[in-house]
Amino acid sequence: MQDKFSKRQIIIHWLTLFLVIAAFYLGHELDEMDRLTQGAEKMALYPFHFWLGDIVLWLTIARIYFIIKDGTPPALPGSALATKAALAVKGLLYLVLLALPISGIVMKSTSGLGAAIEAGDVSKLPDLEPLTAHEAHAAIITILLALVALHVLAALFHQVVLKDGIMDRISLRCKGGSCKKD
Repeated sequence: MQDKFSKRQIIIHWLTLFLVIAAFYLGHELDEMDRLTQGAEKMALYPFHFWLGDIVLWLTIARIYFIIKDGTPPALPGSALATKAALAVKGLLYLVLLALPISGIVMKSTSGLGAAIEAGDVSKLPDLEPLTAHEAHAAIITILLALVALHVLAALFHQVVLKDGIMDRISLRCKGGSCKKD
């Protein structure tokens, strides 16, 4: 039985984290920019935000595929409730990592944002703040942040308090100089 995630799952895990951080930062910056006075800058940055979201979507789909194909390490010993909670948080993380870019795609295609960018016309940039699609996108981000916080806190608890080496399961580093082949 495998004691860690496959290399491709580990790479996708950490790459997704970094891309989500970049997309979050860029999205926050875009929200802070005024569409009337900083429209040209917004037009230039939106495609990068879209690409990051698209990549996160495809990486999440790939991760789910590789979980099915490669399997995962067995649950760590502990209470049945803790095991169920961990599985629920992971499942919700995957769901949110799919829903977030999809909600961005919906917002882009229904708000006029995509058309404004395609036309290269700053005057057509919509005000996204009052739109339901923007509110949904923001709500999903809030859920993602809460789930990531739970995930990180649980990992830290396992690593620091329980000292069960949970981080070795999602690390490319080899413990003790030896790694098992995937």
